[in-house]
Amino acid sequence: MKTKLMLAVMVTVSLVLFSGCGSKEMAKTGFLSDYSKLQKESDSSLRYVNNEAVAGYSGFIIDPVKVVYRGDAKSKDKLTDEQITDLTGYLNTKIREAVQNAGKTIAYQPAAKVARIRVALTDIEKTGAINMVPQASLLGAGIGGASMEAEVVDSMTGRQIGAVVESGKGGRIPFTNLGDWTAAKHVMDDWASRFQKRLEEAK
Repeated sequence: MKTKLMLAVMVTVSLVLFSGCGSKEMAKTGFLSDYSKLQKESDSSLRYVNNEAVAGYSGFIIDPVKVVYRGDAKSKDKLTDEQITDLTGYLNTKIREAVQNAGKTIAYQPAAKVARIRVALTDIEKTGAINMVPQASLLGAGIGGASMEAEVVDSMTGRQIGAVVESGKGGRIPFTNLGDWTAAKHVMDDWASRFQKRLEEAK
């Protein structure tokens, strides 16, 4: 009975949380150099990519990942310096791997055919204790996640050739043996994988 009651409560909460999300504009931080070209892909993703321009770059400078909280960030003032270092370092490593796995070069100085990648985590949600209940992961409740803003700009001129504002949930990942940030890192893995694919396709 307790399990059924908890499941019913979670279903109700999920419906309340997800209803009306489509009408809410995604929060922006001002981190990107330009937001005007972004197009809505979903209620949790805005994107702009100039594939032809991206194809002209063979090298990428990767700026250190920053944390720039959006106005409605749940994790604002709750993360320790150690946690921030861990999460930004993890995403930075994944971006480097994506660039290299796509056959591109890691660059360190502005030059022709070199672009700069700028990324900021704008919110990070812990993997919730609610995942102790098997049904929770199936409902998407308490699964944690992360939000970010990122752009690719020409290293010489600063011209934006791609940008994204996105929030992601951990998805239907196993509900046992989860660390606090497993879901957030799962989202980062997905971001890096899709970025690598875009680099590979832009040829």
